[in-house]
Amino acid sequence: MTGVSVGTSTDEWVSTRATITACKQLLLGRENLSSEGYLPPEFVVTFSYSVGDQMFKGTYRANSPQECGHDFEILYDPRNPQKNTGSDVLNNRWIRVTAAALGVVAVLVATWFWGKEDWFQW
Repeated sequence: MTGVSVGTSTDEWVSTRATITACKQLLLGRENLSSEGYLPPEFVVTFSYSVGDQMFKGTYRANSPQECGHDFEILYDPRNPQKNTGSDVLNNRWIRVTAAALGVVAVLVATWFWGKEDWFQW
């Protein structure tokens, strides 16, 4: 897995090959959240790639199982090699934590607004 330069500028990302190292089905995927229709199960796919003598990992979500050992092309940021185009943004921990925090705040605000009204009094 050797990096091949995409451009001459250091601002440009570099191409390399990544290899799928694991594929696990989510136990509580989207299919459990829907009461209408069929939603396929979700899989979390883990892949690795090397930059110089360092190994990096990434993950993405898929609707079908992916074969371990399969390789594919990704781009990575040469200034920050753990950033790559193969990783799914939804798997970013900070995005999930922020979304969960916003959800909790929304529920608290809705409860506060609706709690001040007596909706069942005529």
